[in-house]
Amino acid sequence: MYQYGLIYNIIWTFLLAALPLPTLGGEGSTYRGKHVGKINSYHHQVGGDVYAVNEYTLLLAGFNYDGNAQDAFFWAGTSNRPGPQGFLVPDEHGKTNVLERYLNKDFTLTLPDNKKITEINWFALYDLTKHNTFGDVYIPEEFEPPARQIITQLSRRSHGVSVGSVELIDAKTIIIPEFTYNGAGKDTYFWVGVGPQPSSKGFKVPDEYGYLDPLRIYNNETIKLELPGDLTIFDIDWLSIYDVASSDNYGSVIIPDAPNVPPALSSTLDYKSALPALSSTSLVIFK
Repeated sequence: MYQYGLIYNIIWTFLLAALPLPTLGGEGSTYRGKHVGKINSYHHQVGGDVYAVNEYTLLLAGFNYDGNAQDAFFWAGTSNRPGPQGFLVPDEHGKTNVLERYLNKDFTLTLPDNKKITEINWFALYDLTKHNTFGDVYIPEEFEPPARQIITQLSRRSHGVSVGSVELIDAKTIIIPEFTYNGAGKDTYFWVGVGPQPSSKGFKVPDEYGYLDPLRIYNNETIKLELPGDLTIFDIDWLSIYDVASSDNYGSVIIPDAPNVPPALSSTLDYKSALPALSSTSLVIFK
């Protein structure tokens, strides 16, 4: 039975992965965080878009630079415009070497010394020897970088369901604190979908271990859920503790429209799927 259940979980995950890639804001682009702006290009074919991943991290998307300058670095500061008054921003490898060529690259940069995006006025590609700006972007006034969002508690309907305030960690990850459920449902799952209220037209969400088995008994437990496949919080209107057999909603919460949360970035060298027997990856994944 375990083998059949495992096969079912894997097949379900791959089917969900085949869903159309979710978008936010149209134009077919994946959600990369809050858009700061398009890089102003002055020299050396610099170009691309800049997004805020969180209050400390920038994402450069489709970034280009010909690599021909002798003393170019990522540079940020608080003055009115880029100039010698600023600080080095380490590259995507955490190093402050002279920059080499980039061709349509996507990567993240973390501001040094716990500096925040809201504390700078601009980000640039800058030549420290010639004091020349090759490209820059300005941080909009009153800019709010993405952050974890706390939303309301689940409604309590039946089967002993209770929970603390639900937290949206990023575009795919949901924390349910102090979750309690008596396990008495017939065929009950974490369930998400669209529409004004939970219904049978939805998707199963794997439990905290990555399995799609009916929910067990929970007793005041804090659990982390990851939306399956390419599904993100921008594609759903609600999260429910839902019994498929009886079409009963035991408790649910409404997901706010377009919450300002970080994108789901998996960029560790040691990333492993929650499902057993699936290979690990060292790729940067944007969802």
